[in-house]
Amino acid sequence: MIMPVLSLLAQSLYNPPLNGKLGNSTTLNSRAALSLMLRNLINVAFGFAGVYFFIMLLRGGYEYINAGGDKEAVQKAQKRLTNAFIGIIIVFSAFAFLYVVEVLFGVDIRKFNIPAP
Repeated sequence: MIMPVLSLLAQSLYNPPLNGKLGNSTTLNSRAALSLMLRNLINVAFGFAGVYFFIMLLRGGYEYINAGGDKEAVQKAQKRLTNAFIGIIIVFSAFAFLYVVEVLFGVDIRKFNIPAP
């Protein structure tokens, strides 16, 4: 009597971050799982890169404030700030470029469609 209840509970599991797609093996094959993984990997990479360069921007500002008039420390902090700004610009430019290409050409670059053999 307990086993049917447990099997019913296991079938109703839902994973919102994955949109429920990976929980149902009958509708998702390996190609679809790979394309979903690559799409999520690109989105996570953009997120991590943005957060990383933002943290470097904060760190450079902190070093600049605490340089205390030391020319070498000020130059090091300015170089870190410059690199952080360049990194943020590159990340957002790449994301904007992908978005513009998707809108203009109607191709969803961030969604990989792996063709069937």
